[in-house]
Amino acid sequence: MKKIFFIIIIIINIFSFPITIGLYKAPPIVIDKNNGFLNDILEFIANSNSIELNIIIDSQQNLIEKLKGGKIDGVAPLAFTPERSQFFHFNQEAVFFEWAVIYTRKNLNLSSIIDLKNKKIGVMKTDIFYKGNGGIKDILKGFNIKAKFVELDTYDDIFKMLDKKEIDAGVVPRFFGLDQGKKYNVKKTSIIFKPIGGYIMYKDNNLKNIFDLIDKQLKKLKEDNNSFYYRTFDKYFEPIIREKIPTWLKYMILFGLIIAILIIAIFYLHSKILKKRVKSRTTALKKTLLELENKVIELNSSKKLIEEIVNLSPNPIYIKNIEQEIVFANNAFANLLGLKKENIIGKSLLDLFNDTNKNLLEESIIEDINILSSNKKGFINIFMLNINNKKLYFKDYKTAITLPNKENGLLVLWVDITENINHQKKLEITNAELQLINQKLFKIIDLIQYLGNKEIDLHSYFDYLLKFAIELSETADYGSISISDGEHWEFISAVGYDIEKLKNLPLKSKYMIKTGEKLKVMKGKDLEKYNKKVFDNEKIKHEFLKITKPINEIMIATIRISKDKLLSFSLETSDDNKKSFNDNDKIIFQAFINIAKTTLSSKLNIDQVKNAYLNFASKLALIAEAHDDITGQHIYRVGELASFIAKKLNLPSERILEIREFAPLHDIGKIFIPLEILNKKGRLTDEEYEIMKKHTIYAERLLGDDPYFDTALKIAIYHHEKYNGGGYPFNLKGEKIPIEAQIVSIVDVYDALRSKRPYKEALSHESAMKIILEGDDRTSPEDFNPEILKIFRKYSNEIKEIYNSFSD
Repeated sequence: MKKIFFIIIIIINIFSFPITIGLYKAPPIVIDKNNGFLNDILEFIANSNSIELNIIIDSQQNLIEKLKGGKIDGVAPLAFTPERSQFFHFNQEAVFFEWAVIYTRKNLNLSSIIDLKNKKIGVMKTDIFYKGNGGIKDILKGFNIKAKFVELDTYDDIFKMLDKKEIDAGVVPRFFGLDQGKKYNVKKTSIIFKPIGGYIMYKDNNLKNIFDLIDKQLKKLKEDNNSFYYRTFDKYFEPIIREKIPTWLKYMILFGLIIAILIIAIFYLHSKILKKRVKSRTTALKKTLLELENKVIELNSSKKLIEEIVNLSPNPIYIKNIEQEIVFANNAFANLLGLKKENIIGKSLLDLFNDTNKNLLEESIIEDINILSSNKKGFINIFMLNINNKKLYFKDYKTAITLPNKENGLLVLWVDITENINHQKKLEITNAELQLINQKLFKIIDLIQYLGNKEIDLHSYFDYLLKFAIELSETADYGSISISDGEHWEFISAVGYDIEKLKNLPLKSKYMIKTGEKLKVMKGKDLEKYNKKVFDNEKIKHEFLKITKPINEIMIATIRISKDKLLSFSLETSDDNKKSFNDNDKIIFQAFINIAKTTLSSKLNIDQVKNAYLNFASKLALIAEAHDDITGQHIYRVGELASFIAKKLNLPSERILEIREFAPLHDIGKIFIPLEILNKKGRLTDEEYEIMKKHTIYAERLLGDDPYFDTALKIAIYHHEKYNGGGYPFNLKGEKIPIEAQIVSIVDVYDALRSKRPYKEALSHESAMKIILEGDDRTSPEDFNPEILKIFRKYSNEIKEIYNSFSD
């Protein structure tokens, strides 16, 4: 396919360019952007040859700089010089001929070059009449005449300065002086020099074809005395051209005529010799012509072959002109449109395609202009066409060409990439789905890990479960989880509603929607009717409807957890969300209902076991305290004070609960201590004290290795260890002592100091706090964890209130 594409490119010349020509003001040659002899001639030639011409006006110096920088394509009018030809090119046919004239102030007489000595002469900076061979500067240098040159931007500036008497003389073109001199207080002198032709100077050699075309047209115009050239010449120059031709120019013309006569004479002498040569060359020319005809026939055959090859291409190929009219189309292009080729040729692309594709084609026209102006070729872009209600994708390849009628055109090749694009889109959708699945999978893994945390309380668990269900749902905005227990209905988690306000409402179980273990979807208006029907208390109904929000749809299910308990799980869409719950939502919802049911059932079973254990533990604690002849209030105080400290340490809620319930068992091992030692009123002997210390390790006899009593066992064994060492039974230090035992240790000391014993009186809160914080012969602040000690100091009043609330 690439070979076919490049074959077509090779057989068609590429040269068309829009061009920008910079002109500088020099009336009547150039008056302004739209008027002047040169403007009219260039516009006429451009229009005659379908050249897109743009004219800008600036100073000669600025225009030359813009040409150097590639911002414009040519500058005119300029004379040819060897220096300029080193960097630029010139067209071959002069637009007009000109020479320089020196003007002066009216009160100053200048009759020859010599009179310019020590004068201030105004010149245009880049003017050919100023610098270079034959310019005024070169002429004065040759005569060894010194003068001061004032460099200006335009010829107008020269006349203005002469008018103001700021300079003595000025160098301007003849036609400019004749046209503009009458506007200023200036005087023409007889000093003239440097006849030149006015040409167009350009830099980019790729523009040679265009300037050759301009030369050809210009020469043709100048050969016809009735042409546009001479009509324009008369229009601008007739009032000033009648000026008497200078004598030196007459001599030059006479000299030219003499030379011409000599040439004609020589030509006549050689004409007879040439006739003989012409005859012999005519024969050779006929032979060459015959060979040329054969080559043309061969070339036409090649064109037909190439056209047949192009027609065999499965890719649409066509050629269009700048007006978007099709001048050639292959079979694939015709088949794409469902038309015959003869019905395509001469039609515009905008006529061939429906409205769905017109915006694209209008953008394509802008592309075409850019391609023609910059001579681009090759791959342009990917685009989509809607043909017969099908979306087809193509890559297009375009290149600027010259059509047989010398018009500018574009060769276009479309490559169908619809299958590739569709495959790519499917891959993108699949990848997006896989990413979504992966995200959900990771979230489920996180959920499983979260659920595996035994320290999560039930409310936190359901909050997490509900938020996760809404996040994975494709539709839901809100949701709630609630439980009915007997006659009471309570919300335990909600998203989108104020859960605290819902919890405070005295809701009845009969208000709850019961689905009988099935999933049910209701519209918002049906839910509203249901609520109006079941609520028998107008105030509660009003508060309930005020807290909840208008919804579009609700998906709900209730499941039985036990004989008297129902769990309700619901997801809702907001009132402005017009989506309905889909199958994926329902599958996810059902999965979460099963998870919630399993968790709650397990929780209830575990709670029953826990309650049995706690009941047993509390009985043991009472037995131990009774055995120690201490009131039951002591065990409750230790539990409440220990849980208070645990909360301030920000321990997990499950752990705080265990500390509260198991702290009373800290002295459970005293059951195995003899009563005579346990209830002795005096100080214990060393042997008795060693027996007493064993109550810590005796606790294991009762609590054993049951995992449920792990926290209780840690408290009982280690609550007499000291943070700085020296405690019993294992003389542990610092963080090697379980945190539960560290908490109970300080609480037990505080409670012991404040409690009455057979061997001591009770102390006040202030005295007990002073001993713990400052130390005495019984204890030291270093015995306790510094963080726990800070909490004791900071919350002294709260600790006192807790103790007093459980006083004997």
